[in-house]
Amino acid sequence: MTDSPYVRANAGPDAHRWQTFADTPVVLALARTFTSAVRVLEGLAVFRGDTRVRVVFAFDGGSAFSAGTERLLAGAEVGLVPWESRLDVRPRLVVTATENVDLAEFTCPVVVLPHGIGFQKYVPDHRTGGVRLSGVPRHEFHDARNVHLVLSHPAQREQLRAARVPLAEHARVVGDPARDRLEAGRRMRERYRAGLGVGADQRLVVATSTWGPEGLIGSRPRLPGRLLGALPHDDYRVAAVLHPNIWFSHSPWQVRHMLADALDSGLLLIPPHAGWGAALVAADCVIGDHGSVTLYGAALDHPLLLAAPGAESVPGTAVAELARTAPRLADEGLRPQVEAAIDGHRPGRHSGAAELAFAHPGEGGRRLAELLYGLLGLRPQAGDGTDRALPAPEPDPAGRPPRSFEVHGSAEGNGEVSLERFPSATRHVPGSRPGAVRHLSAYETEERHALVNAASVVCRDPASRSDPERWSRTALEQQPGALIAAADTEEGTRVAVRDGRRLLVRADPRLDPVLAAGAVYTLLASSLPATGHHKVRAGPVPRDCVIEAAGPP
Repeated sequence: MTDSPYVRANAGPDAHRWQTFADTPVVLALARTFTSAVRVLEGLAVFRGDTRVRVVFAFDGGSAFSAGTERLLAGAEVGLVPWESRLDVRPRLVVTATENVDLAEFTCPVVVLPHGIGFQKYVPDHRTGGVRLSGVPRHEFHDARNVHLVLSHPAQREQLRAARVPLAEHARVVGDPARDRLEAGRRMRERYRAGLGVGADQRLVVATSTWGPEGLIGSRPRLPGRLLGALPHDDYRVAAVLHPNIWFSHSPWQVRHMLADALDSGLLLIPPHAGWGAALVAADCVIGDHGSVTLYGAALDHPLLLAAPGAESVPGTAVAELARTAPRLADEGLRPQVEAAIDGHRPGRHSGAAELAFAHPGEGGRRLAELLYGLLGLRPQAGDGTDRALPAPEPDPAGRPPRSFEVHGSAEGNGEVSLERFPSATRHVPGSRPGAVRHLSAYETEERHALVNAASVVCRDPASRSDPERWSRTALEQQPGALIAAADTEEGTRVAVRDGRRLLVRADPRLDPVLAAGAVYTLLASSLPATGHHKVRAGPVPRDCVIEAAGPP
């Protein structure tokens, strides 16, 4: 193994001589892929705080999805033994969440945790060239009486029996600790939403994709960007949860590269190691496929749209039931479909799918602890180490607030101005309403030169402290196509019109420069007086606004 920041665990017959906690049974955790490593770390939480158990890891890097796993384990600072030394630690129990490691060499009990929800889809089998049920250990281990599959529902045992998998008789139904944590996390929903930058009156749409060409991102790769272009920025936020196999079969760089337009438009890209659960709890609508995260969204009773049902789904499973009850997302009219899904949601619509996937709600952690401790011959410790708050969502730093918008505005003679803006970097902005005034507005910090050069409104960087009048004159000189330059100041937004007029826009709550200048642009283009009292609606909350003539400061 190459040098790495791992904590090297002692292995070998004399390893006990160096231990502070003597005579503790060893639990050997086997990791092979990023997804399975995350699930093992989550499952091992049942031993949290217990000095009676020693946990060490071994990593098999032979999978096409092993990339990123070493960094994950190193970041967790686990005790690691070389793969070739895994038997030297003399484990009392082996725990893994991958079905593809060699289990035949272990005589102690082996527990295989699920890395998804049951056996919901067929995946390629590189050994036979055909397909196999995802999550089922290799055929040569099927008669092993020491191997115990962990199931979330009794229907999964019947599925294994129907497939003539002898491991069904040694499987244990414990429920799903991950689903239980999602349910318990509802009390922190507002905190998670605030962490994602979702306003109290905004809606969060979470798009989630499993791996493979039939998943959402594989079959509709531009959907995140199209959602950002279709949903008004002041009303919605959009997040994406991608299966770790997508991140590490293509590389994180490639994922960010392919989603660059969406990331420039404000996409909240949830990293693969943590945060997806909190984002799901925070959601107002889930757009998914036949992957497990979509099913978790259904279990939370969220409004749901299927963007890619997946022909690889297994008939008779919970995912197949979800495909029967959930509406499909068509290519056109994304906004009305999302609005209809949220506004017309019927509570309990997807309960049938959830009931096929999850048994023993609220007991998954306790039942998993009873299984693992029982195989060790120990009494479970008081409390459930899995019953902890979900990690807070921390979106990928490649995403950032949009720097340019297409603004659609309409003004009435009574002083009401309605504005909707859409990130222009998505390249999928919808057509405007009949009679609406449409213009492009860009901050000077927009990196795409073509957008700044085409903008009718140029806005000063909010962090700038340059003189607003001098900046406005320079901006209009440098951008001959711009009609307005807008600069945020302590007293409000100063708007410089190319014809020489200077206006000050004050609003409560405050309008950012794009909206303040958008109100002025819409009024002028509608041949209505700009100055005076107005009510500006951008997002759910209308704002009282005063626009007055202003000379140079």
